[in-house]
Amino acid sequence: MAELHIIGQIKSAKDFQAANLFCKWSFHIGGGWKLIDGTAEGQTQECCDFYTDIPVWDQPIDLHYTTQTLQGSPKLLLQIFCRDDHGRVLFVAYGVSSVPLTPGAHSITCHTWKPIGNWQDRLRDKFLGISLQLKSPNALANTEDRFELLTQAMGTVNIELHILARNFDKFGCRL
Repeated sequence: MAELHIIGQIKSAKDFQAANLFCKWSFHIGGGWKLIDGTAEGQTQECCDFYTDIPVWDQPIDLHYTTQTLQGSPKLLLQIFCRDDHGRVLFVAYGVSSVPLTPGAHSITCHTWKPIGNWQDRLRDKFLGISLQLKSPNALANTEDRFELLTQAMGTVNIELHILARNFDKFGCRL
């Protein structure tokens, strides 16, 4: 079996209009992959640095996968939320990033977005803080299902990953 170790952290977010952000994250894999060790989903703490307006999460990631194929390689799904002045938790954005399979250190900038819908949905979002959300965000890990969405770009999330790959060449997976 080929093995892939993913070690790193979800560092921080920037260029979001909201403060007090936190992130729900999850890794998604195809049928040829198996999680051997680690936690494939979690949530960061709520954070806001009032001096820089950059939430720093430093959420650790440590995963170990085995596989016999490159198809369905790991993808990281991010869901960003904020807490408003009234204490409500509001959805802010989605982000999806493929995990690099090449060994070494990788700095990833994950661009995020949110669905915007029609003009009524945009008014609800602007004045009431009620954003559109997908019924099944896990579908975002499949890139074919995202093409018909009307979206608005949001901020970015900085991720640092260290990738260790073993025995990929034995199964014809040249990295």
